[in-house]
Amino acid sequence: MLRGYAYPPELAKYVQDHWPSERPLRLRQDHLCEALSAAFQASLTSEEGRPVRFRLLLTPFDDLPEGGRPNEGVLRLRFDASRSLHADELRRLSPSVPFETSLIGAHVEDDKLRIWGIAHSGPAWLAPSWGGRSVVPNWTYDPIIHVTGPGQLAVRSAGTRVGGLERGVLDDALIDVFDSKWLASLFVREREIVQREHAAHQANSPSPTMVEPTLVGRVGQQMIKRAIQLIRGARHGGMILTTDPAAPHGLDGLSMKYRLYQDEPSHRYRTLLFEILEDLAASTSKRSVDWWDFVTNSSANLEKLERSVFELSRLVANLTAVDGAVVLDKRLGLVGFGAEVSAELPSPARVWLARDTEGREREPYDIENVGTRHRAAFRFVHDHRQGVAIVVSHDGVVSFVANHDEAVVVWEQSVSP
Repeated sequence: MLRGYAYPPELAKYVQDHWPSERPLRLRQDHLCEALSAAFQASLTSEEGRPVRFRLLLTPFDDLPEGGRPNEGVLRLRFDASRSLHADELRRLSPSVPFETSLIGAHVEDDKLRIWGIAHSGPAWLAPSWGGRSVVPNWTYDPIIHVTGPGQLAVRSAGTRVGGLERGVLDDALIDVFDSKWLASLFVREREIVQREHAAHQANSPSPTMVEPTLVGRVGQQMIKRAIQLIRGARHGGMILTTDPAAPHGLDGLSMKYRLYQDEPSHRYRTLLFEILEDLAASTSKRSVDWWDFVTNSSANLEKLERSVFELSRLVANLTAVDGAVVLDKRLGLVGFGAEVSAELPSPARVWLARDTEGREREPYDIENVGTRHRAAFRFVHDHRQGVAIVVSHDGVVSFVANHDEAVVVWEQSVSP
């Protein structure tokens, strides 16, 4: 994060200075600033009581493929006459271009930005944040401005965030906890167990196929990502805690209103994971399979299994609607829900806010200005040092909390929509 209050002109300059070098920015800085200013003003308004959210595509109409298809490209729809690009026009159009599936298209005409129409993309671009193995289509390198809330803007190129504004701060980087080494390190033992069990099952196969540990981790990540986004979409907030119930004191300090019987249904994710691994192994003669093998496999059975995993995501998200946290074991089995973290657990003397994915850069976190979920998460990871807490606020902010290098650290996870 770059400190000091910032506004569209500062963001326009930052984007121009940091635009990917392999593809030139085809829009002048003053035009980019004009688009950002209009988007910023529109973000502060509402349309019939609804918040204004939209994506603004800054590319010429003729540069989009004529035969484009949603989820593979875009279906472009041109107005019979272009319209002036200003905040009120963006506000009025926003209900007809849902953020997740469509965009407002604009470009320069006679040295002024004009809206040429709309482009329907479909939701495939959301796969990295919503969870899923779909290959994300790319159909332009030109700027796309994301407006996600009052004063919240981001500029992207081909799916890569170049810069953004968040709460008056120029955001120069994304934090994606799922890419971190520290999070993966907390689940090493669980991945090794899965690999050993899969190897034992494959031992009698004519051509045994092993699995890469990254594949095991990524499938689990997709399940959690989808659960997070469903919680955000429900707008009620929620908390997920992961711990090892079998470890000494694994559930100490947790009072669960609804504790689940530990049988196969509560551990259904493990069953589905092994079915995915076995299906991949059966479809190849390779010595090992990784995430890319999963992504590129078009098996109908794999698609069915992936949908089943995502239904578990929905189940987890639904359970967060009850007061208290959902508790998962470290192999993503359901332990219970409606869990309260005891107020008698000691609170950490200090909490840190991570400024990078690995938590190397930190600053003191203002504990006084957080709600009960965050306070409970701080106590939980302070006491359960191998556990992780995921807190989703009512306004959609996602925080990961963990005990990292003997300190309680918060990561504010970057999310696309």
